[in-house]
Amino acid sequence: MLKRMLWLVLMAGCGGALFTAHAQNFIYKWTDSQGQVQYSELAPPAGVKYEMVRRPTDTEQNPAAGADLGKEQADSAKQAAEQAQKEKEETEQAQKEANDVFAKNCEISKKNIAALQGDSPVIKTDDKGNKIALNAEQRKAELEKAQKDQTEYCKP
Repeated sequence: MLKRMLWLVLMAGCGGALFTAHAQNFIYKWTDSQGQVQYSELAPPAGVKYEMVRRPTDTEQNPAAGADLGKEQADSAKQAAEQAQKEKEETEQAQKEANDVFAKNCEISKKNIAALQGDSPVIKTDDKGNKIALNAEQRKAELEKAQKDQTEYCKP
């Protein structure tokens, strides 16, 4: 018995909430004594014939609001497209700069290999700024390093 009563109260509460939500979408429409059409959320005076009509949406009440919304969306889309284009150009520029650095390093490594494989002495500057001639062992180590650089930077 208690369960039925709780069930009934619950159903009545849900029904009331649905009715209230549905009623908020409608307003009263009637003609007053001067012949003017009236709209109101409140019921007309007693004895006056009325009808319930759907509440107009914002764009129905003010078509310019819908146009403004469309313009705002178009502006947002245009800004997003411009931003995407800018980011694409920046990415392409960064990629071009990286490719230029790789190309420069490739050329340097090729020149180093040519110098290290040649017969003339190779002079290198140490950490203190002193110039030193490379011996055979140092020359071999520098050649290996230059060949690794060529492998890394001169990719097809």
